[in-house]
Formats: sequence, structure tokens, C-alpha cells
Amino acid sequence: MVVGVATIRKTIYPKDFPVALIPFIFAVQQLVEGLLWVTLAHSDASQSQFWLSNIYGVFIGIIWPLFAPFAVYYAETDSLRKKIIAVTGLAGIGLAIYTVIGLANEPIIAEIIHHSINYKHHVSSYQLVIVLYLLATCVPFIFSSYKHLYLAGIIITAGFFVAYFTYLETFASVWCFFAAVASTLIYFYFVHRVKKPLISLS
Repeated sequence: MVVGVATIRKTIYPKDFPVALIPFIFAVQQLVEGLLWVTLAHSDASQSQFWLSNIYGVFIGIIWPLFAPFAVYYAETDSLRKKIIAVTGLAGIGLAIYTVIGLANEPIIAEIIHHSINYKHHVSSYQLVIVLYLLATCVPFIFSSYKHLYLAGIIITAGFFVAYFTYLETFASVWCFFAAVASTLIYFYFVHRVKKPLISLS
């Protein structure tokens, strides 16, 4: 939360504000999961568990697939990169619609497994959803012109695969924590602005 507020305070240009919000949104998401962890220790807190589990699901399946490509697109200045990032936004829109329908039909149920939280929910075409999720939440950062956003994208993507192959049952929880930590690189994006693209696409 401290890093999130500090990042927002570093913002100078309006086009950077959505990117500056990313660490703060991650902090709020982790706060939700922290509260969920506490309620899972009390069997009589089922209503709280229900709402916290599904609020967390909204972060994962709606907010991030929509907000990540939008934020990076809005900050980007290179026209070709903006077009590529815009395409990833289409994947995010599709995932958000899928999540809304999925949560309406089957709310998420959470449980603690191996010191992490498992979010139980049936996902149709799981492999396709994984690919679209990578496109919407990781690829926009990788195509950013700015060094620290690019590095954040590489680290978040690496964390995605580590969590997927190592903590499959609690993948969502572990990867989101990893991504939240990696998002602190965005603070350095504002401290050390790198305006020249790392790789020219034009």
C-alpha cells in the first residue's frame, strides 16, 4: 500500500496515472486476500468468505484483464506498440465477459491448501483461458517502450509459469502475490523515466 501511494505521488503526466494505480490496486487485492485468509480460519464466517472470494475473483478475472492493457496502452507513445497492446486488450475484454458469466453461474469457493489459498471454480477451455490471460495481463508490459514496465512484464510472466508448474492448486493466489511484488518495479518507472524504446519496432 505504501509503494502504491508513493507511485501515485510520483505521477507527473495524466497519461501515466493508470499505470501508477497498478501497485495500489495490487495492494487492495492483497488486502482482500488477507481478510479472506482470516475468515477461512473461522467456520462461521461463510458469508464473508463468499464475498471476499468472489471480490478476489473480480480482481483476477475482470479488473486485471481490462485494466492492464488499458493502462500500458494509455502510457505508450510508440504507435506500433500501441496497436499491439490494443490487440491484447481484446483478449482482456473476452476474459472479462467470460468471468462475469462464470461468476454469475458458479461463485468461487476458497480453501487453504499448503499455506496458500485455492480458489475453486470450474473453467471451461482452461488452456485457452490461460493463453488469453497471458496476452491480456503480461504481453502489454513486454511490448512497452519503457524499461521498467518491460522488466515488470518479464518478471510477472516468469512468475506466471513458476506458479503454474509448481503451485497448480493454488496458482491464482501464488502468482498474484508474485505479480504484486513485481509491480513495485513500476515505482522505478516513475523515478527513472526511460523514453527510448528498448527495441525499435518501426
